[in-house]
Amino acid sequence: MKITNSAVVALSTAALVASNDGFAQDEEEAHHSVDQIIVTAKPLARTVEELAQPVSVLHGHELTNKQSTSIGETVSQEPGVSSTYFGPVSSRPVIRGQFGERVRVLTNGLDSLDASAFSEDHQVTAESLLAQRIEIVRGPAALLYGSGAAGGLVNVVDTRFVQEPLDKPFNGGLALGADTASGIRDGAVRAQFGSGSLAFSADYFYRSTDDIEIPGYAESKALRELEEAEGGLEEGEEEAFGVVENTNSETRGGALGVSFLSDNGFVGVSFSGFDSEYGIPGHAHEEEAPPLPGELAEEELVRIDLEQTRMDLAGEYDIEGRFLRGIRFRAAMNDYEHTELEGEETGTIYEVQGIDSRIELRHARLGAMEGALGLQYRDEQFDAVGDEAFLPKADTTSVSLFLFEEIELSDTWVLQGSARYEDQSISGSALPEDYDAGAFGASIGAVWRAAEDIRVSANLSLSERHPTVTELYADGAHVAADRYERGSVTLGNGILDKETSTNLDLTIHGDTGRWEWTITGFVNSVDDYILLRPTALELDGFQVFDFDQADVKFTGIEAEATVEVLDKDDSHMHVRVFTDFVNAEEDVTGDNLPRIPPQRLGLGLHGGWKSLDATIDAIFADDQDDVVTDELPTEGYTLLNASLSYTFADSGLLLFLRGSNLLDEDIRQHTSPLKDLVPLPGRSLHFGLRYEF
Repeated sequence: MKITNSAVVALSTAALVASNDGFAQDEEEAHHSVDQIIVTAKPLARTVEELAQPVSVLHGHELTNKQSTSIGETVSQEPGVSSTYFGPVSSRPVIRGQFGERVRVLTNGLDSLDASAFSEDHQVTAESLLAQRIEIVRGPAALLYGSGAAGGLVNVVDTRFVQEPLDKPFNGGLALGADTASGIRDGAVRAQFGSGSLAFSADYFYRSTDDIEIPGYAESKALRELEEAEGGLEEGEEEAFGVVENTNSETRGGALGVSFLSDNGFVGVSFSGFDSEYGIPGHAHEEEAPPLPGELAEEELVRIDLEQTRMDLAGEYDIEGRFLRGIRFRAAMNDYEHTELEGEETGTIYEVQGIDSRIELRHARLGAMEGALGLQYRDEQFDAVGDEAFLPKADTTSVSLFLFEEIELSDTWVLQGSARYEDQSISGSALPEDYDAGAFGASIGAVWRAAEDIRVSANLSLSERHPTVTELYADGAHVAADRYERGSVTLGNGILDKETSTNLDLTIHGDTGRWEWTITGFVNSVDDYILLRPTALELDGFQVFDFDQADVKFTGIEAEATVEVLDKDDSHMHVRVFTDFVNAEEDVTGDNLPRIPPQRLGLGLHGGWKSLDATIDAIFADDQDDVVTDELPTEGYTLLNASLSYTFADSGLLLFLRGSNLLDEDIRQHTSPLKDLVPLPGRSLHFGLRYEF
């Protein structure tokens, strides 16, 4: 099989993965081949261990064991990654303590083009149930994907584009699952069919959840103690216990695609839809009619009804030119709308009309130098209509030029460098002042093969980040976050300065006999970091928060090690341990930054015998006491999970049973704005199957 810049398959002996690494893959094979997975979030086809910047990949059995109802929860147990948990379906990734519009979520290399970055209660429309694999870039990825990736990115890769001729006229996969604590019932089916130069793809998924079951009170112990000190509950009011109301959901989506194939590459188009209806926990809308004497005011549940239609175009071609060796292009057009329902009444309506497109040109090798240059165009038209629309109508347009180069100095030394210039404008008839500025970034990295089994990599980057619509023009009650937000222009302070980030990553990777380990340390110093600060004011019944700037520093460590205890032809066993830690504070005052994840330690044991696989792992999280004003501390926890699976090799059928939070602990993500109102689900059993045909 020809491997080109379009390769999206495992390069090792994992030949059975082929071009259709669908719902399942042998876990031991996935472990041994993890460093051979091509990372498509980079312009050149490179494996994880060939990149200077820290990158990790979820795929195969590991992805199956961690798949959840949202992208945020699916990746939240990876080193350096947490989530904004806002219920079962609404959760975005948090990377090294950064979230929101600093972490970009991509689908096949393009923005998800939804409204999830504007507010944590908005669902991400990238679906992990159909994912072939998920790539996580930790640290600034702004040089290749714009200032919206200043903290990192998560790229969800699926099979909606057939990129190589099919081995057989029809193939696909089926997935089914059910869960106890969240009442999950989900299913997905995908297929690829065709022959010769024409191939088609189709997929569909459905998921529903009930209100989540929890081991105790919905409110945290710290919040209950605070409320008790302030007078306790009102007469007739009861604490929610055992179940978090209004967390049920129903989500469905699917796609149809066609690809035209040749010996040199492919071009394809895909049409997809995504529909979801879900509740917003922790918040309710109080009815306008006053209560009768002796009665409490009634509240109506707030829900979101979301629809997205999207068209994607993709293509890659190898060219045997004197100067040009390959071209790769992607484009997506999007129509997104969600309505916030307050009981039977329509509340605020959010609309996003977006285009994201990029083209990358791989040039011919110039001596020891190989690289690519590219152009990206992105336009996002945002509008919110309703009483709780805290953002004005705005059109954000960016045009970027970027470059990625690699120089192979010797068999042991490789240099990598990148640069990007991005011009961004924000305009709108209701804006008091438009924004128009350019941002520049550059990085240089090195990969040193210190010994046959030791690799050292370092990456130094300097990047600028544009302020966003929210940070500049917010003016109103952000009900989901329980605060009133005011942007810098709204306050009369004018346009915020661009953030300037200087980030250094240093990684040491070893693969010595039975041991494989990675240690990464990072320092990220950001000038003019944009913060949302609480004030003593109150408007419309909400505390006022204003956007401000300060110089801050993030420092941290991510480490992971795996040791083979047993490795035979028909059986294997390995132990995995990881830890991560991030500290974030302001340079001048030394004050902590909000919603920074606690230090974690993870331990896991995985074993297999013939077709049977078993895994048990635990994550120990410390208390998080380094908090800001108006932020309550979060208690630590122990998250114990286990899984058991059996693969019928002849039929391609995988059966699995997964247990989550087996200790039934009260677990709260400090990175979630609802962490004192909504814990993670309690003890849960998830049964599922994956079938390849």
